[in-house]
Amino acid sequence: MRYKTISKSIKFAMAAGILGIAGQVQAGAIFITGHDSDEHSNFAYMSAGLDFLNFGTASNAVSRATKTVAVIDTFNGAATPSDYITTSFSADAAGILAALTGGFHTVFINSGDNSSAQAALVAASGLFTTYFNAGGSLYINTDEGFGQSWYDFVPNFGTAVNNSISTSGVFAPTAAGLAIGLTDAIVDADITHSFYTGVDTSIFTVFEVTDGLAGVADGTAVAFGARDITIGGGGFNPNPNPVPEPTNLSLLALGLGFLGWKRLRKA
Repeated sequence: MRYKTISKSIKFAMAAGILGIAGQVQAGAIFITGHDSDEHSNFAYMSAGLDFLNFGTASNAVSRATKTVAVIDTFNGAATPSDYITTSFSADAAGILAALTGGFHTVFINSGDNSSAQAALVAASGLFTTYFNAGGSLYINTDEGFGQSWYDFVPNFGTAVNNSISTSGVFAPTAAGLAIGLTDAIVDADITHSFYTGVDTSIFTVFEVTDGLAGVADGTAVAFGARDITIGGGGFNPNPNPVPEPTNLSLLALGLGFLGWKRLRKA
């Protein structure tokens, strides 16, 4: 009888942990880059950004093949990420709605190309917020000349500054960038249209910076992102109720079960 009671206590502790997760506010992830790697078919760069969003670190083809990506085609004919399962959607109201409500792990927005696509994205800002706060992730490519207004479908994260698009080979990955799979060769493989100032590094992690770009201070952000954040109050915010890692949750359940067992022994 005592062992049955102990078993019930452990099951109750595990259920309590699971219910705790269910009650947590979900949060999203975002990766923003000044490169137009989609236009230049820099698949290694795209995979690094998507790896960060989906796994938090560099991954492999086998794991990537389990994740779905909705590509909003703002740049006609641009390459889509390899390794990941991709579905393309037109950059209009119907296409954006389908991408954001289709249950995809990540929504990938191609580089800036036309004003009608930009207007459609901004008009869907509420849908982007809903998708993001439900645990979705966003990969956003360069504004490609539009400037900060290109990004108005998400809250402000700093200031986009356009640079000479003929310049390449003047970028460098940070330590965090190396961890998600970026290398000097990958970041220098294609040009960038944008760099970013005023990025809040208390929320965002910088993955790539300028390194020898004429007229721009070295170390200026070129790519950055964050996981487990929310959109609210007109900005990006740390998740107020972060979900425990699975390992920590298991330890919590076992700990609660052990406390129940000790109480039974004293009874």
